[in-house]
Amino acid sequence: MQWLYIIAVALVPSFAFAAPAFEEDLHVRDAGNIHICTDINFQGTCLDIFGGLGSNWTANCQELPDAFIHSIGSAVPDHGALCRLYDSAHSGCTGSGLSILEYPGDSDLFTSAAGIDAGHSAEYISCVTCTDC
Repeated sequence: MQWLYIIAVALVPSFAFAAPAFEEDLHVRDAGNIHICTDINFQGTCLDIFGGLGSNWTANCQELPDAFIHSIGSAVPDHGALCRLYDSAHSGCTGSGLSILEYPGDSDLFTSAAGIDAGHSAEYISCVTCTDC
């Protein structure tokens, strides 16, 4: 019995200090990122973009990457970010926007609860820091 205890004690340090295998796949995200996808349920072509920080919607306004103009099926901003999608009539990211997104995002921007098809209309995006998200 004593030899089992010795073997167990000898093996514990090697297990206790081994780095998890998945750690090399992890990456640090910057605040203000938003994960956008061309299809619903976070499928299709997906991309992480920096949507902005601070409190100025118009200063953070940017055109969506070409592959995502009129084709955002789903999107999720990082915790602490509040993002809005805008159409061509609001290229300066003014007004209330087509959709307001906060974590955990929207898995179907083509068919929103409000009846707005924001995904097929979106051309611009802007994000700000959200203190209550």
